[in-house]
Amino acid sequence: MASKKEKFIEEVTRLLEDSPEKYLSADALDFWNGLQVSGDSGKPRFTENGKLVLAYMRENKEQYNNLFKAKELGEGLGISSRTASGAMRKLVTDGYAEKIGESPVVYALTELGVNTDPNVE
Repeated sequence: MASKKEKFIEEVTRLLEDSPEKYLSADALDFWNGLQVSGDSGKPRFTENGKLVLAYMRENKEQYNNLFKAKELGEGLGISSRTASGAMRKLVTDGYAEKIGESPVVYALTELGVNTDPNVE
């Protein structure tokens, strides 16, 4: 499955197909070309903390009714809630989890997160 970044690049590429210089300044076009080349190659799919958090969420989905707070994740994994929150940001960006509430912030696994084993690259 393509990451959100890959999907974004694909969609913008289609929109700019005919004449990107018509829509983007020279500086923006240089940045766009660099973004396309950089892709996600060489980057691991998950950070170490991301693997821990995703595995914990998958294992405890029923117990927490698929509603997790960073504090609970941190306590369950023996890491700080700040570290858990940082891992969650990437999992949300990559589509493995979603942010449900704001006060307090609550996260839930998406279907992708439920069906992805973080220990299998």
